[in-house]
Amino acid sequence: MQRLLFVCSIICLFVVAVPVDADNISYIIFNQLAQKYDLKYERDTLTGREIFSGNGYQIIASSGMSTILVNNKLTILEETLKPINGQLAISKKDFSKIDAILRETYTERRITKAKGLLKKVVIDPGHGGDFRGCKSKDGLLEKNINLDIAKRLRNLLEENGVQVVLTRTTDRSLSSNLNEDLLRRAEIANREQPDLFISVHCNWSNDSSVRGFEIYYSPEKNGFPSLNNRAIGAESPSDKQTQKALSHVLRDEYTKKTLEISQMIKKQFRELPTDDRGLRKANFKVLKNTEVPAILVEVDFLSNKKSSQNLAKDSYRQEIAEKIKQTVLSYYLNPSY
Repeated sequence: MQRLLFVCSIICLFVVAVPVDADNISYIIFNQLAQKYDLKYERDTLTGREIFSGNGYQIIASSGMSTILVNNKLTILEETLKPINGQLAISKKDFSKIDAILRETYTERRITKAKGLLKKVVIDPGHGGDFRGCKSKDGLLEKNINLDIAKRLRNLLEENGVQVVLTRTTDRSLSSNLNEDLLRRAEIANREQPDLFISVHCNWSNDSSVRGFEIYYSPEKNGFPSLNNRAIGAESPSDKQTQKALSHVLRDEYTKKTLEISQMIKKQFRELPTDDRGLRKANFKVLKNTEVPAILVEVDFLSNKKSSQNLAKDSYRQEIAEKIKQTVLSYYLNPSY
């Protein structure tokens, strides 16, 4: 079932919050907060979540919840969100609390805008050691291509102030067992808790005429995002039911973010001299076992003569790394929300 979003623009330069009393508590209609920060309103009719976004902010709220997601960080409220006259309302105390967070975020953004919102990336050069991956007819090994592109991408991101962790930096595997090797790559991502996990691979087909890039994501992750301080801010919910609900919210947001970044990389890669084989869903172990936004990029087919010739060139591998870097930085410097 396709989601339907009803969108309306809310534009107001100055808003005075007008409280409404209910159950002996002063509430404020949430739209007044949205108006103050010039946010757009969307309602996801499938989940019932209300989304307020724009100007670098995103707020996700839902009636009956005692928590709220502000720019991917969860905050515990003193009072439960409730509907008043058909509109989502927040208590006056919680209104002031969220307002303060947004004002603080605005100040921080002015200071850190040059560095963007992207802090850490884990890059996974696929294969390594005895797990060589595929091999071109002229002897080009996938494991070496993956590592070279990953290192180039690391250098480009680090030049822009992003912390980068590679799952491997040399020609080695992470385990003598292939299944364990793949799981350890996901474990590194879960331990590091980056903003994004990128696994780099080359492809192969028995049909040597096939060429092109493919970008994979997994909509069916085995685990849920851990509710660490980095994800939810300074506060952490204590009850199991709230933790479960928040984990579901985060997983949905991570899936959405993964898809958006994948689409942007796809657009950049269309400029490469190869075919666009599109976005694909797959339950690869390195994707479904990660708790963070994760994508796997198959840059091209080593089984295709022209593609393998391109991948043998330093300049071409650098171009691939440049396009991934440009996409990632553009997304986080100017996020869609």
